[in-house]
Amino acid sequence: MFPFIERLILFLIAISVIRSVIRFVTGLGGRLSQNRSPMNRSAGTQGTTMLQQDPVCGTYVAIDASLKTIVNGKVVHFCSPECRDKYRAA
Repeated sequence: MFPFIERLILFLIAISVIRSVIRFVTGLGGRLSQNRSPMNRSAGTQGTTMLQQDPVCGTYVAIDASLKTIVNGKVVHFCSPECRDKYRAA
């Protein structure tokens, strides 16, 4: 019984080490891409996305990908046509 527990513990330690190495390598790749010079970036790219909350379901949606409707002179952002239609019906 004890050899089984030893193997299980060694297996869990090995998995943990592998996950740590993968996280380190992927994090290193992300840091390297952030250190590129501004000349390599396309114009207008800021690296952030503005989010707005859908007033019907509460989902946060990217402004660029949202469905927009103007209500009383204010732009309202929706995640789907269903939410937009529910908002209009209310």
